[in-house]
Amino acid sequence: MSTMTEERGRRQRELVDGYRIFASYGWGDDGSGHISARDPEHLDSFWLLRYGVAFSRATTSDLVRVGGDGTMVEGAPGSMINPAAHFIHTPIHEVRPEVVAVAHTHTGYGTPFAALARQLRMTSQEACAFAGRQGVFLGEELDITDLDAGHRLATAGLSARLLVLANHGLLTVGGSVAETIGWFVLAERAAEVEIKAGDHARVISSTGAAAVAITLGDPSNGVAVFRWLCASRLGASNVDGERNSSEVIERP
Repeated sequence: MSTMTEERGRRQRELVDGYRIFASYGWGDDGSGHISARDPEHLDSFWLLRYGVAFSRATTSDLVRVGGDGTMVEGAPGSMINPAAHFIHTPIHEVRPEVVAVAHTHTGYGTPFAALARQLRMTSQEACAFAGRQGVFLGEELDITDLDAGHRLATAGLSARLLVLANHGLLTVGGSVAETIGWFVLAERAAEVEIKAGDHARVISSTGAAAVAITLGDPSNGVAVFRWLCASRLGASNVDGERNSSEVIERP
């Protein structure tokens, strides 16, 4: 059983890896997007990359803890956060106590898919990970600038692991940072299939999708995808366990 300090450290390392994985795809290059990790002890707060740090340069020392009122309660003095991160993530963490992490950014296929304002169809293996676990936020608040809009977004998919923000982009949640990042990458791949294959794509039956979801939709698969991404895109030594913390504490 890990201590609070050990669990906090694990979440912080996974959070840094998550930001760097996003950067490896070019996501967040314009400053858009954010990943949060609930603190294991102070459950009404979460960790976030301070604003102004490129995702590719993220380190644990660049993380700040944000309270429910949007103020920074721990981290480097004078640090700032992206206000949208507070308005989006705080309500989700508030209404969904089972959620440890939330990930959202603007991507090459997730954003155009979101313009369709609908759930993913079961047109790929990756999409089956979200069978029965999707929601769509149809509000026109494309720039979330207050907690009221954030609460409307948060309640649009109370049991979903993937939330499609209409005309905006994709958002995933999970019981760990690793799982959440795994889901986000799978959702982006499924969105790519939708955009490229178009309306003529064969749709997997609900029975077939449900069968695939038993394995691909298990949280362990989200974690496994994350570990493979660490190995293939960040240079981790293997996919069987966590990266050595020394690999992410200091900038290269």
